[in-house]
Amino acid sequence: MSKELTNGARQVARAGRKFLLEPGAAFLMCRMAFWVTVFSVAVRLAPLPRALQLISTSLRRRSEEPEKSVQDRLGRTIDRVLATRLLTLEPICWKRAAILHRYLSLNGIATRVVFGLSNGTDGAISGHAWLETNGIPILEFEVPEYTRTYSFPSNELFDPRLILRLHEE
Repeated sequence: MSKELTNGARQVARAGRKFLLEPGAAFLMCRMAFWVTVFSVAVRLAPLPRALQLISTSLRRRSEEPEKSVQDRLGRTIDRVLATRLLTLEPICWKRAAILHRYLSLNGIATRVVFGLSNGTDGAISGHAWLETNGIPILEFEVPEYTRTYSFPSNELFDPRLILRLHEE
């Protein structure tokens, strides 16, 4: 039996158990997977700001659950969803940040998706996307050290000259 088939069968079994034992959490994972797919298709068909606008929602009333608890629960959930690596589901920072932005808004937590670039020691340019609340990065293992190139929501336009400036540093 191939490794992919075994892995797929294992994931189906886990999903079945999740629906039986924790239907609310399983439904949340399915909804997140749906929005990751919508966003993945949208960024191929439209500019990034438009794709982010498509999946965003208005800030809802804050839940009774403590803010840090909501952040951690949603962060763990999207990480599990993206770790499945099925179709459009893959652990990529810009997908994670965009979907968390949506679900944190649904729970009354205002965030901003931030995109940045960094010039590596070997001259390679790397990028990262993360979330901030009140200007402070959240759900990151370490503080992102990137030059900000765009944030959402924003009225600012992305300036492609930033890439050239980064490359010159």
